[in-house]
Amino acid sequence: MIQSKYRLEKIEKNGNVRYNLVKDIRFKDQKAKVRVPISDPQNVDILNMDLEKKAVLKKVELSSDYYISDYLEKSDVLSLEEKRWIYKEFFKQVSIDEASYFEKKFETDYIHGTTAVEGNTLTLAEVNDLLEYGLSPKKDLREINEVQNYVKTRSFTSNYNGKITAAFIKKIHSLIMDNILENSGQFRNANVGIVGCDLQHTPPELIEDELNELIQIFYENIQNQKYPFEQILIFHYRFETIHPFLDGNGRVGREVMNYLLRKEKFPQFLIGNENRSEYLSALRSGDEEKLKQMIQTFYQMYQNQLTKIEDEFNRLQ
Repeated sequence: MIQSKYRLEKIEKNGNVRYNLVKDIRFKDQKAKVRVPISDPQNVDILNMDLEKKAVLKKVELSSDYYISDYLEKSDVLSLEEKRWIYKEFFKQVSIDEASYFEKKFETDYIHGTTAVEGNTLTLAEVNDLLEYGLSPKKDLREINEVQNYVKTRSFTSNYNGKITAAFIKKIHSLIMDNILENSGQFRNANVGIVGCDLQHTPPELIEDELNELIQIFYENIQNQKYPFEQILIFHYRFETIHPFLDGNGRVGREVMNYLLRKEKFPQFLIGNENRSEYLSALRSGDEEKLKQMIQTFYQMYQNQLTKIEDEFNRLQ
């Protein structure tokens, strides 16, 4: 989607010669360039960071003008787009060791959070020891399987580059619920309800049709330049209302949500015990047809997370 190149631009005027370091940028069908003046072509490296900062701001301008936001204010989109492109460029600038550190940290935090939301009692340290060193804590086998299943799940989603489909979602469920649920990877064949919730989930005979329709609408909205962050959150909410499986809907829904975020070059959305009540409250706002309130709540949760990531980035610099 984004093509970036450095090139040296030589300008001769009135017998004088000057140079610019130029980076060409392309976003969707829009093209632009940013440049910084350079006095000595031999000193290109020291200006790379200045050029990258200009490039990020230009990408923010192009992307925020391109997308149509139905729920977030323009200033919110600008702020989120800036963080999105800074995050993407950061991984191009850091060392392999630093990138590996962040990837492992995000992965451990994500797996701990998404399982903890569903009641898993493994601590963050226990999850790290299990994933990093294979050290199993003295906990219920189901809880250990819940964590280990995410390694297989992420291996699958990391090697999958296509659009989401009903088959893709079933596969994720089969991996996440392996050795936990007998009929993993199969849509439910019975009606379900949630205690204390009046929301009616999709009847089993309509699940596949409604899910396919949801997927189609999502990609049509993306094609029509709707803001991806908003559309991904709406997809997540609609998926949870369909509730296609007997168990594991939250875990699968968050995994699909993060797959879509990664495809659009957003950082993962980390949801854990510390913001569980806020997360569930936001989903209930959608139940009450307050989608704007739901998206604004999720947006603020996400911004708080990105601020913490930014602090981590700055700590390494």
